[in-house]
Amino acid sequence: MTAIRQNILVGDTARDQFLQGVVLLDQEMTGIRVVDLANFAQNNGIPLQFEGINQEVSTYDLFVFWHMIAAAFSLQVGNAAHGGPVFLPWHRMYLIRLEQELQRVLGDPDFGIPYWDWASDGEMAPEQQWRTELWSDLYLGEARGLVRSGPLGNMRVRLYQVPQTVRVTSDQPRPVWRQAALNAQSLPDRIDETSALAEQDYDLPPWSRFVTRGHRNALEGFLGGTTMHNLVHVWVSGDMLPMSSPNDPVFFLNHCNVDRIWETWMADNGQVYRPAANEGPSGHRISDRMLDVFGGDLAPADVLDPQEWYTYDTLLNV
Repeated sequence: MTAIRQNILVGDTARDQFLQGVVLLDQEMTGIRVVDLANFAQNNGIPLQFEGINQEVSTYDLFVFWHMIAAAFSLQVGNAAHGGPVFLPWHRMYLIRLEQELQRVLGDPDFGIPYWDWASDGEMAPEQQWRTELWSDLYLGEARGLVRSGPLGNMRVRLYQVPQTVRVTSDQPRPVWRQAALNAQSLPDRIDETSALAEQDYDLPPWSRFVTRGHRNALEGFLGGTTMHNLVHVWVSGDMLPMSSPNDPVFFLNHCNVDRIWETWMADNGQVYRPAANEGPSGHRISDRMLDVFGGDLAPADVLDPQEWYTYDTLLNV
C-alpha cells in the first residue's frame, strides 16, 4: 500500500507513531562516531569543521548530518538542498528516506509522516499561535525553552551547527531547544499560501533565491523577504535556525506541509520542473543526481510523482 500523510492534529495514530518513531531512531545507535562523520566530510571536500567529543551517533543524527553536508555542498546556485530549483525535490527525497526508516522501526510499511498545516495557525492572533495544542505534552512539547515534556522529551541533540558558520559542535546529549514566536511574530497565513500557489512557473532564471517570481522561490520563502518555509524555521527558532535544524522533529512536519503545498501546485499546473537537462545550473537540473547519504540515486525527475511512496489525505482547496 501507499502511505497516507495526514494532518498531525487530525490523525492521532499518525501523531503517536511519528513521535514514537523519531525517538526510536534517536535512540538507535549506529556504531558510527563523530570522527567518521568528520572524515567523510573532509574526504568529500565538504567544508564543515567538527569539534567536541567523539561520541557515537544515532540513525536520527545521520539525518541531521545529511542535511548539514547538503547545505555545505555549494553549487553554481545555492547548495545541494537550498537556494535553487532542487530545494523541493531534494527535501521530498529526504522525507521519503526518513519515512522509510520510520516504517522500519515502527514495523509499519504504511506509515506516513504527518504534516503541520502552519498557515491555519497563522490565521490566529500572534499571541495564540505558540499556545496551541500542538505545543503540549500530547504533541511536540514546549514551544519555548528545552523540550522536556511529552514523547519528544526523550529526544537528544548531539550535533549542532553554529548558525551561519561551518562549525559543528559535538556536545553531551541535550534536549531539543525552541524559541517560538520570539524571532518572528507570526507564522505564514492563507494569503501567503495562496500567493505561492498562484505562481504559474515552477522556477526561472537566474534559478536562485534572487529570482523575482516562481513557485519554488515563493514556497522556499525568499520572495518578498523571509516568508513561507523560511519563516517557519525562524518562527520556531532554537534548534530550527541552523542547518542542523532536523534536530527538532518539527522540521519534518514543516517540510511535509511544504511538500503538500508543492503537490497542490502540481495538481493544478502539472508535474513540471525546470531547469531541464540542457539548461540552468549543474546540480539543479531535472536529471541531476541528488545528494543522498542513504544510498539512493534519485534525480528531480524521479520524485515528481510521489504515488510510489505516499499520498496526502487532502490537498489545499484553492
